[in-house]
Formats: sequence, C-alpha cells, structure tokens
Amino acid sequence: MQSLGTEDSDTAAIAETVRVSASRRLVLPRFLRRPARALRRLDWKLPRRIGSQGLAAFFVVTATAGIVIGGHGMTVVSAATAWAGFAIENVKITGQSETSEVDVLERLAIGQFPSLLTLDIEAARERIEALPWVKQATLKKLFPDTVEIAIVEREPYALWQHGGDVSLIDDAGRVIADRFGERYAALPRVAGRGAAEKATTYASLIAEFPAIARRARAGVLVSERRWTVVLDNGIQLMLPADDPEGALATIMTLDRDHSVLSREIAALDLRLPGRMIVRLTDEGMVARKAALKERDKIARRGRTNT
Repeated sequence: MQSLGTEDSDTAAIAETVRVSASRRLVLPRFLRRPARALRRLDWKLPRRIGSQGLAAFFVVTATAGIVIGGHGMTVVSAATAWAGFAIENVKITGQSETSEVDVLERLAIGQFPSLLTLDIEAARERIEALPWVKQATLKKLFPDTVEIAIVEREPYALWQHGGDVSLIDDAGRVIADRFGERYAALPRVAGRGAAEKATTYASLIAEFPAIARRARAGVLVSERRWTVVLDNGIQLMLPADDPEGALATIMTLDRDHSVLSREIAALDLRLPGRMIVRLTDEGMVARKAALKERDKIARRGRTNT
C-alpha cells in the first residue's frame, strides 16, 4: 500500500510538470495552426553550395552598394559600354570661327571613359551654348563612336563702353568678348547705363543720317531715355527723348546751310521742343568775343561818320 501511494504521488508530480511546461509554450491563434503544422511536415534541405553562393552574392551586393553610394555608378556604366564598343572616338565640330575647339570639347565633358550611350546630349548642349560666342549648338550621336556638333555663332553688332572697359556685344546687348581685334573697331559704339540693350535703337537712328553716322564716334545714353551723339571733332548732339529723328534732321539742315558742324561748337542742345541751344568751345568763345568787339567797333565808326 505504501509503494502504491508513492507511485501515485510521482505520477501527479509528472503531470503537474507537463501542465506547467505546456502553459509556457507559445499558443498560436486558431487560424495559424494549420499552416504551422504544414510547415513542420516539409523536408527542409539547403543546396549543397548555398554557403559559397551566398558569400559571393553578399560581396556583389556590397560592391554594388559601395559604387552607388560613392557616386561612381555612371562611371562604371560608361566604362562598361565603352569597352563594349560604344567608346567616343570622333568629335566633329562645324560652324565655329571664333570659338575654340578646345573649349567645345571641355564643355562636352565626356569624362575618363567616353561612352556614346551615357553622353547626356541635352546637358552638353546647354554647356556649349554657355560659351560667349555660341548662339546655338546642335548635337547628334552617330553610332557607334561619333559625336557631331554644329555651332551657330553670335554676330558682333556694336561696341559697349562701360567704365574703363569696351566689350563686343550682339544685337541683344549680350557681351560676346572683352578682347577683340581691330576689325570690329568700325562698329557703332555706345556708352552709358542700359546702352548695351538699346544699341539697336541707336544704330537704327544714326543709320537714317549717313553723314552723321560717318562722323559719329559714340552714342551716350543719358538717364536710360535719350541719346547724345558725340562726333569725331568732339561736338555733342544732345537729342530729345521724343522724336530724336526730327532733331537730327534739323541739325543736318543747319549744317547744309551754315556748316555748323564745322564751327567751334561744343554742343548743339535740342532737348527742348522748338529750341536749340548752341554751346561754343573755348576757342569759339574767344572768336565770338572778338567778332562782337569788331562789330561794335564798326558800328561806332558808322555813327561817327554820320
């Protein structure tokens, strides 16, 4: 009887242990129990070379991530496509006379591994058109190894004097170059704030009066409104903001009848409608005083004789 009681107590202890252990297990929700039993019945076997293949894949992924993060992805692609037969071997540039081919090639920015496939045509066009002389650039890819560049250059229109510098500008007032040859010295010259943008207005104005245009040394824009034309002998023609053509026509008539542009005159001021103010040079003032003095002397003699 004593041994039977011991066995019962041992059985009870084992049952209690099983119950406690079962209570500590993770109990899945009902809808997950069937999938879990199905997974336990699967025969999980890994491929024999999973270790070496996984290591190789890890290195490839790591190297790719390093290239991308380091910003070298396009370089690698360019090198690969260049080696594949799409390397840029020829660059044909046409239409330029003032623009250096070296400058164009630098703006093409083909890099260490020039590839026709990775060349950004639009970005290269914008960089080339930023060159001073270039008005328009057209780029084409000619597979497998050639880039063709056609350039239209800006036309020099006038000279713009600003401060102590003189720049060559186009008809839009954009500066083309600060250094240029003597072949452009005969272009119309403008000065003053805003004069570059209005150079076409000045050139058109004096073109109507060839005699003035031949002698004009510069057109000075005053207050961004009106022009003063400086002639080769220093005479300043101060024109009004309104109807400067009419003022120049008046000057031409006076010069035809009285040769005013050949006299000792510093300026002809026609800024006020219907009026003209003549400003003499110092020599002109001396000559005028002498002429007035002589006239008075002649007048006194006449009165004495009578």
